[in-house]
Amino acid sequence: MITLEELYHGNINPSESESLCNNPEYKNLIALTTQSQDKVFASLNDEQKKLFDNYIINAEELSTIIEVNCFKTGFKLGARLTIEAYT
Repeated sequence: MITLEELYHGNINPSESESLCNNPEYKNLIALTTQSQDKVFASLNDEQKKLFDNYIINAEELSTIIEVNCFKTGFKLGARLTIEAYT
């Protein structure tokens, strides 16, 4: 139960996986996305910047919902496979 307790206390965060953070392709895409976002933002007027900020906030919220759903689906699948392995 140590892993479950660590997860409960917030010491394990599945969305902050070391394998993802150390992935060169991931790092490259983050850098390219940030550069593009900065260039777009610099070219906008104040009203457009507010709209773009709202877009980014909504896109991040959508991404979070998708990630949580994928995690839950994967966890349920893993539990089902474990149950089937013992039946």
